[in-house]
Amino acid sequence: MIDETSMSPEMEDLNASLGQMTEEVVKSGMIRDKPDIDKSREALVTKWQDKIDSAKSHWKEDFDRMKENQAFLRGAQWDGEEDEDKYMANIIQRHINQRVAALYAKNPKVVTRRRKTLDFKEWDGSVDSLNTLQAAVQNSMMSGMPIDPQITNLLTDIQNGVNRKKMMQKVADTLQIVYDYTLNQQLPPFKIQMKQLVRRVCTTGIGYVKLGYTRIMERSPDDVERMNGMSEQISKLEALMADKNDGEIEADSYKLEELRGMLEDYKTRDKEITREGITFDFPSSTSVIIDPACRHLRTFLGARWIAEEFILSVDDVKEIYGVDLKNAADVTNYETGIPNLKQKIESLNGGLRKREVEGVCVWVIYDKGAGQTMTIADGYSDFLVAPKEPDVFIERFWPIFPLTFNEAEDEESIFPRSDVHLLKPLQMEYNRCREGLRQHRIASRPKTAVAAGQLDDDDMDKLQSHPANAVIVLNSLPPNGDVNKLLQPINGPRIDTALYDTGPIFEDLLRVVGQSDASIGAAQSGVTATGDSIAEQNRTVALASNSDDLDDMLIELSRSAGQILLAEMDQQTVFKIVGPGAVWPELSKKEIADELILEIEAGSSGRPNRAAEVANMERLTPLLLQIPGVRPDWLVKQLISRLDDQLDVAEAFAANLPSIIAQNAMQKQAQIMGAGMAPGPGSEGGADNQAAPPQGPAPQGAPSQMPQTMANQ
Repeated sequence: MIDETSMSPEMEDLNASLGQMTEEVVKSGMIRDKPDIDKSREALVTKWQDKIDSAKSHWKEDFDRMKENQAFLRGAQWDGEEDEDKYMANIIQRHINQRVAALYAKNPKVVTRRRKTLDFKEWDGSVDSLNTLQAAVQNSMMSGMPIDPQITNLLTDIQNGVNRKKMMQKVADTLQIVYDYTLNQQLPPFKIQMKQLVRRVCTTGIGYVKLGYTRIMERSPDDVERMNGMSEQISKLEALMADKNDGEIEADSYKLEELRGMLEDYKTRDKEITREGITFDFPSSTSVIIDPACRHLRTFLGARWIAEEFILSVDDVKEIYGVDLKNAADVTNYETGIPNLKQKIESLNGGLRKREVEGVCVWVIYDKGAGQTMTIADGYSDFLVAPKEPDVFIERFWPIFPLTFNEAEDEESIFPRSDVHLLKPLQMEYNRCREGLRQHRIASRPKTAVAAGQLDDDDMDKLQSHPANAVIVLNSLPPNGDVNKLLQPINGPRIDTALYDTGPIFEDLLRVVGQSDASIGAAQSGVTATGDSIAEQNRTVALASNSDDLDDMLIELSRSAGQILLAEMDQQTVFKIVGPGAVWPELSKKEIADELILEIEAGSSGRPNRAAEVANMERLTPLLLQIPGVRPDWLVKQLISRLDDQLDVAEAFAANLPSIIAQNAMQKQAQIMGAGMAPGPGSEGGADNQAAPPQGPAPQGAPSQMPQTMANQ
């Protein structure tokens, strides 16, 4: 919440607009009719519309396959439909859920590292040369001789280099805190969206993350699906005000009451602003349209442009872009929720029939060749947003980051096949095996034959619906007649379980996606513990490959996010997030791209590498304890970081305080001395049960007491 004195310019403009509202009709400036523009501008818009339509036709087969895989995973596994009368065990669903849980267990832990540089112009970086310099300075001071200028220059070089490293590390630490804050403040939560992204990649073969930056009171087409709060409310309020000023709202329209209610609510509520920072959006697999010239999906190699498709209502377009497309002459109508179903406006007697438009297809285009971004609508002859420089700077230009798991070399299609597509034949064969066994069991149920006319209807009912242990009186059976001759059992074909064995299917499952039968609950006879172990190793290898792909995408995403934060976030916001100790430089775009790199720690996306890191640290620690000069606080920080703890090491240290073990030993020794007993080999004390050293004066020249930290080491 903020007060009137700290309102943003956008909020001040809105307040001014609210104060100027009168009964007089004032034109709002919203575009409501077909624009009268230059033919060249209209030709450019038409060119981009044709490009996108051509690209959608080029990728239609891939997009159709993605939608079929989505339906198949949902349960449409019998001729593309869900058949409740047929057997279906959705093994693919189980596989996808396990793969998502294994690949993305938690949000990434982000660490910032300064790019390695040579920070010293003259100093070689060795400790020996530094000790030599210090000794030379001390000798000069003791002898009263002036210090050699070369030594002075060298010391200055060392001091400048150390200061530079400290400053850049503080910038890196500030950036890390800011990035973690923005990551944890995402709505919807970042973890939920990332797990859905992994599920989408396993289902369709491709998933996208789009990086952006939101500022105070700004809206974008992504906000339609995002929890955007105050910015959405204000943009809707402004659109309703424009409709009222332009006479578009009739006196008995519900919109007038909606506007009146929002105005009253706005006057009484506290003023608030939206959160500023990085935004992560997750477009659907078929909403990103790529230049057909692209040769590699992961890097967009060869692509000159990319477009993102949105299906927005007319009201959304009015609120976001200030353009009312209801009266636009040739706008295309889309049924919202069904992006590929469109209906053109019909013409009557050379004129246009006015009707309500349900949805509009909007494309946000990223033109790398021109270094610009623009926004157009299908069938609209002008730009919704004219070509301009991208709102945020990213070194790679593209704000969209693809994620794939099953890449393959195919010159005809850059989209890889998903796990669902790879497992579809196995799932269908499994369903057929189980359905065949089910039908065979139904056909093999007990049946009885009788000659025609031998039993009347009453006898038939008694035989078909008798209770257990019933005594049946048959009208057609003569006295002392043999019922076994009257009724003959029908022996159908025996069930051969080998015909419906699903064991080979699970063997192929392991070979195709690395999923073992044991991991999905299939109990196969004759499988040894060694076989299960080998299968689990294969599954781990498959997961490791996918984890690498996910980590690579997260590293690239985080690096670009760091560049955006350094370029866009102002220092006041940084100080609010980080604290007064933050360091936030003003850098050029080239300096931002070169100085700092944001990386993802190994294991952040769920790979179990922490145990190996802890084991390595356990091996190193005994060696570090024996090396003179190793700082205890640094060693503790390294140990805590390996264990992923959130303890604050600075709070744990106090100056001139002995270790806890030393304090316990001193307290125990004081208790023994207070009791008038000399400690001996048999006294209690654990590791300190040693004879006390002889008391006496210290050797000449030796310190009266060894520093406790050195003694502990």
